[in-house]
Amino acid sequence: MPLLDGGVQEGGRRAGTEDTPAIVGLGKAAELARLNMKSWMGQMTPLRDRLLKELPARIDHVTVTGHPQNRLPGSASFCVRFIEGESMLMLLNSQGIAVASGSACTSRALKASHVLIAMGVSHEIAQGSIVCSLGVENTKEDVDYFLETLPSIVDRLRQMSPLYARFTKTKGGK
Repeated sequence: MPLLDGGVQEGGRRAGTEDTPAIVGLGKAAELARLNMKSWMGQMTPLRDRLLKELPARIDHVTVTGHPQNRLPGSASFCVRFIEGESMLMLLNSQGIAVASGSACTSRALKASHVLIAMGVSHEIAQGSIVCSLGVENTKEDVDYFLETLPSIVDRLRQMSPLYARFTKTKGGK
């Protein structure tokens, strides 16, 4: 049963006509991805690994999420405790750094990622999630800039965080 009334050119199953230029473009993109995948992985993986290794050394209470090795070469996901991911996202954006605070399908809902919760991350920690997507155009300098910029943003936001203030007043603080 058709969802929309269509023309005879689609056998009556759907309206419209295939977008032939887009189909050809997708085929070319798949061909280029196949040819360049090893090179791209070799470029992105060290950047991702450096970012995920150095973050916990530069910022206290950072939780790297996902498997240490079995992950996409350009995917760096982590949570910063005591801060909302959206706040970090907005301040990073003001510094020219584009990140996400969760998946696109939950971007309008200010709640913890169901994926992180299913992985065993607490609601409190999952609220501070950030996802960095690296691409072949990213450089070592981009990672340097991110690693230099994020700690001051975290410090600024933690100074406004009642959760962090309570934490530092108890045995959990330094």
